Amino acid sequence: MSEAGGLHTLAYVTVSAVKYGLAVYKALAWVRERIPSLLLMAVGALAGGTAFTAAIPVVYRWIGETSGISNLATPVVYTEVLVCFGCLRVLALLWSPRQLAVSEGGRPPRGIGMRGAVRRVLPLYAAAIVVMWALFLSADLPPGEEPMTFDITFSARPPVLAFVLVYQAAFGWALWSMVYVCSQRLKDVHDPILRRSLRVLVIGCTFIGGYGVCKVLAIFGAVLGSSTLDILSTDVGPALSALGGVVTTTGWTWAALGTRRQRRRDFYALETLWTTVTQADPGVILHSPPSGSAWEFHTLRRAHEIRDGQLALRPWTSQDIVNAARRLDEHGLDSPDRDALAAAAGIRGALGALRAGRPPRQPCERLPGIDVPPQAERRHLVAVARQLDSPLVARVLAETEQ
Repeated sequence: MSEAGGLHTLAYVTVSAVKYGLAVYKALAWVRERIPSLLLMAVGALAGGTAFTAAIPVVYRWIGETSGISNLATPVVYTEVLVCFGCLRVLALLWSPRQLAVSEGGRPPRGIGMRGAVRRVLPLYAAAIVVMWALFLSADLPPGEEPMTFDITFSARPPVLAFVLVYQAAFGWALWSMVYVCSQRLKDVHDPILRRSLRVLVIGCTFIGGYGVCKVLAIFGAVLGSSTLDILSTDVGPALSALGGVVTTTGWTWAALGTRRQRRRDFYALETLWTTVTQADPGVILHSPPSGSAWEFHTLRRAHEIRDGQLALRPWTSQDIVNAARRLDEHGLDSPDRDALAAAAGIRGALGALRAGRPPRQPCERLPGIDVPPQAERRHLVAVARQLDSPLVARVLAETEQ
């Protein structure tokens, strides 16, 4: 790769900075929420940033000259890349549609969870790294640093060729499995933030995969004695790698920021519903001001308080109102929306009955939406909040008063 104009140095410094920033962001998020995927992303981003830093030509040469081992930075870079993509491979196992489907089916799936995924990935990648280092140290390379042309310069040496191919195999396996998993997940995911994140991740990983393809083609060209494909290894491949690194990191960052904004919107969307249902029993409120660094905690607690308020209103919730709301289907409402409409109408009717001191003739046996799964509860309550003052709720209440 040409170093003219310092373009490669600038690209590598930029990607390193972006990766380190993502690592810090995900690490802080993991400290708050202790979600395994956040830790994997933090470790992967840190390893990726370190790989790009060590690949900067001046840093590459410094590592070799300081250690006294020619081109030592190459196995350092490749090791960090494999750590990064080993984390991606674990994520691919955790996000596998087949495994998620089994998990959601209620049966305890085999190999699901962080420990199971790590046990499947760690031995293979640890072995690949050990083999890579053994091959590199046995290559007996001559003095002189080759930060941009190592692969094609020394690929005629069997240990170096084996070293590079082991790296490309482990790297490619993780990369393309992530592309496959994300592509499969796109068929089932409807959340716009997650869909955009998965789509961007697929695009970024495809760019990075182009780097691997370019490297392999150039290496075999060099082994066959041709330098025609050298540009793939020295310019095209690294450019695709840097571009893919920025795209994937940007996608993860957008997803994190989008999720944070969504949590704030959910928190404020629940404000009216929370104020309404807690009138029945203010004792369910655990007051503390929302913190900008803990929106998820406060949103979850607000949802819990809303549920407690609903239960306090249960003796005043009319089954007739709930049934009337569920029969109102000429507006094309699907089942979750009808449950949200029924819950909103039931809450409004219960508050009216509570203020008037007139319990319903037939209290609601089972509050609508009370048994939604945990992963859908927030979406359900936000839908209830939006229906609370809707014309449909007013219509239901008017019809049941007649």
